[in-house]
Amino acid sequence: MSEWSFFGSEKRDEMEKDLRPEYLADDLQRYQKVFGKEFGVKELLQLEDIRVKAMIVEALTNMPELLMDQVGVANNSSNFHSASRALERIADIVEERMD
Repeated sequence: MSEWSFFGSEKRDEMEKDLRPEYLADDLQRYQKVFGKEFGVKELLQLEDIRVKAMIVEALTNMPELLMDQVGVANNSSNFHSASRALERIADIVEERMD
């Protein structure tokens, strides 16, 4: 099975879990051990913001590979009709999302 399948929901679940207060408190304590008590919640949230933006960039960079993987998954499905039709549909969806 492809590593891309279910990628989005797993990442979202992981990110939501990481933002729970108990996890943020643990992260804050670890950073404070390194940077001192002046490292606060504001700085921690800035780091989380950078991490999320990096994940978005990674997802955008991997989009072509993900789309081709999904075409391959669909091609192995009994409900799939043709690769060219699938690519056209993907292009339509991407175009709709960009508007």
